[in-house]
Amino acid sequence: MNIVLIGMKGCGKTTVGKLLAHNLAVPFLDCDAEIEKICQQEQGETLPFRQIFARYGAAYFHELEAQALRKIAQNSENARFVLSCGGGTPLRQENQEILRKAGKIIFLDVEKEILLQRILAHGIPAFFPYQDNPQKSLDVLLAARLPVYQQCAGITLHVAGDAPEAIVATILKQVRENDAD
Repeated sequence: MNIVLIGMKGCGKTTVGKLLAHNLAVPFLDCDAEIEKICQQEQGETLPFRQIFARYGAAYFHELEAQALRKIAQNSENARFVLSCGGGTPLRQENQEILRKAGKIIFLDVEKEILLQRILAHGIPAFFPYQDNPQKSLDVLLAARLPVYQQCAGITLHVAGDAPEAIVATILKQVRENDAD
């Protein structure tokens, strides 16, 4: 079974995803890295996903994101993997449908204060609507995104400050229990 991790930036999708993939002996896929590969092929330049968003805009970024998901989903029947999605990935209906077909969706839900601290450690992201007010930006984003994450996920894990290893153990237990049902 494939596992798809969703949640806000800073919730631990990449850290947990890599550890989970190692534990399951399957490849780890990162949606942002796939976006970077497609952009490099299309634009002929290597840019980090943040710069792709800033330089080419949200519409182009989201189209690359959908392309990356479609590519991953095409392989999902033949190959096993753990996929870490960008924070905005599940917001598009098309992406939700692709993700549901790709694997078991797990929402890593982290407290707002922890998220803000983790996000700001890397600077204010381009997608924050209020660049001069990160707290307000996160509040607005969470209000829009939490219902989508919760609706999209097969499993929601509240992971306050849990160690990545503990989160992985919980995911494995939850997935096994859901498979038994």
